[in-house]
Amino acid sequence: MWTRIVLVLCGLTFSLSGCQSSSDPPPLRIIGKVPFDETRRHQTDFPVKDTWEQLSENLFLIRDTCNVYLIRQGDDAVLIDFGSGLALNVASELGINRISRVLVTHHHRDQVQGLLDLDPDREIEVVVPEKEAHLFAGVEQFWEGVRLYLNYDLRSHFNTIRQSIPIDRKVNGGDIIEWGQIPLRVFETPGQTEHSVSYSGSIDGRRVVFSGDLISAPGKVHNWFDLHWDYYGFTQGIEASETSFERIEREDPDLLLPSHGEPISTVSKAFDANRAVHRILREMLPPNELHRTIGEMRQITPHLVHLGGTTGQALGNLTSYAILSESGKALLYDYGYASLEQIELLKEKYGVSTIDVATFSHYHDDHLIRAHDLLRDQRTDFWVFQKMVDVLEHPERYRLPCLVPFPIRADRILKEGEVVRWEEYELEFFHLPGQTEFHQGLVTLIDGRKVMFAGDNTWNKADPDRSRNGPLVPQNEYFLDGGFITCAKKMLDYMPDIVCPAHTEEYYPTREDLNEFLDWAYRLRDTMTAFIDQPDPNFGMDYRWCHFYPYRTLETGNAEFQLELVIRNHLFKDADVAVALQVPADVTGAHLSRSFRVPAKTAVAVPFQLRRTLGDGRRIITADIVFNNKHLGEVAEAVLD
Repeated sequence: MWTRIVLVLCGLTFSLSGCQSSSDPPPLRIIGKVPFDETRRHQTDFPVKDTWEQLSENLFLIRDTCNVYLIRQGDDAVLIDFGSGLALNVASELGINRISRVLVTHHHRDQVQGLLDLDPDREIEVVVPEKEAHLFAGVEQFWEGVRLYLNYDLRSHFNTIRQSIPIDRKVNGGDIIEWGQIPLRVFETPGQTEHSVSYSGSIDGRRVVFSGDLISAPGKVHNWFDLHWDYYGFTQGIEASETSFERIEREDPDLLLPSHGEPISTVSKAFDANRAVHRILREMLPPNELHRTIGEMRQITPHLVHLGGTTGQALGNLTSYAILSESGKALLYDYGYASLEQIELLKEKYGVSTIDVATFSHYHDDHLIRAHDLLRDQRTDFWVFQKMVDVLEHPERYRLPCLVPFPIRADRILKEGEVVRWEEYELEFFHLPGQTEFHQGLVTLIDGRKVMFAGDNTWNKADPDRSRNGPLVPQNEYFLDGGFITCAKKMLDYMPDIVCPAHTEEYYPTREDLNEFLDWAYRLRDTMTAFIDQPDPNFGMDYRWCHFYPYRTLETGNAEFQLELVIRNHLFKDADVAVALQVPADVTGAHLSRSFRVPAKTAVAVPFQLRRTLGDGRRIITADIVFNNKHLGEVAEAVLD
């Protein structure tokens, strides 16, 4: 039989290291409101339903951190996924004496976190997809080697358990799992992970498919961010999902049982509803981008220059602009993969004496990675927008794509809407979210033309008959009620004569063009709102709605440190939240479990005071979350080195 250790805290059940102190925990810190649109107000909340439901004589649905399915044969049972382990209690209620197997669909923590609490000598056989086996049995090696900087692989590998578990069998598509009178067939069904599998079998006279996170309801998915795989793979996840739909349809199932959502009896109609959304997203998401075609340094106006690059350099890396002053100084907007040769050429061609200032559109490596070159002999000041200062100065505190592995210190912090007099120019800086929340815009008058520097938010269009759009990369941090809606509105407010994007030549927008961009942003929000199966769609777009700060902590043995858990409540109602930190054996601390209320549409930071006693090797800390009585599981992780 199985063994499991549980503690009951604040009326909720968790697997924990415990709470070591009765003194008051440190207070929450209110960060502020999250972007929201009051006209979109709703009263939807996370659903809380009965713990379990009988679907047929020998088939049960158990509502845990994910849907766990129990198939019964006599007093024996098989589980599809495991959640936090609640199924063990349900099995006892049903008079089941033995769980012989757990068949895992994919590696996400909410599917399997409870397996870490099982006795190592347990008799339960754990079966996992072979191509994800290293995310179960080789977890320490995975975490030691995981890429934190210059990372462009956005697959959901970070949603991996914090320590290894024993596995007994690895399966691939086409394998058959024999179990009494119910053989179960394995399908490779990628979607929200690249190597998910589904299981199919005949149960109580019906053909049933257990489909993991592939879909959650007709025309809906659990979240969007897990469908965005490669940084530039705007439709990879939905293309893979459609391959999976076809594989399942060939089984002609009577019932589809997803990891999130309710059982689906009209399987092909449900898939068709998702395909219909996919068609819309295929048209909306791929960038309408005319790639940069000119590699040489070039004057756009007499005092506005694109730096270009060296012969043979990839044109996509040429992100840097220079504003020239009459006194011979230059201000650089972005300085990514540009070389000092280009700086010398700028001085030679245009009489520039010094690079006085560099400022950056956003934190991505291709916009600032060579910034330190400017300090060798240029004596350049770095002006950084307030939203980006901490990311640039402390990149280790974040898990974001395209981070540089070193700090960039701000000489001047730019405020929202601040107008700075530099030489003969008045430079207005402002928040310009879109591709990422950590993005600034700049507008100034150059040679009588109003110029906007827009970074990566939108580009010169490749297809003039298609609406202007932007690169939706949710892992960069994106809010549906801000993002490109805010960006398009600001572009319309400023109505520039010239827009200088990072990766294409400049363009000359019309009001009609920018209105089309705003319409596209609204349509994107509407499409994702309908597609994401969450009480508020931002829970399925904002992958950092719950995250640790700092993400990575460097501490030697026997050292105290603090982590904050940042939680953004995207609901239009207050949320009662319970957090249970899951810590490794060499980490201790008071108040590892906390309960608190988060106001509607508000972000808070919850501090935890911890101590590491050994300090040998990388460790992972996770936060197990209950949100308005819905157990969501170990939503966030932090790295301790």
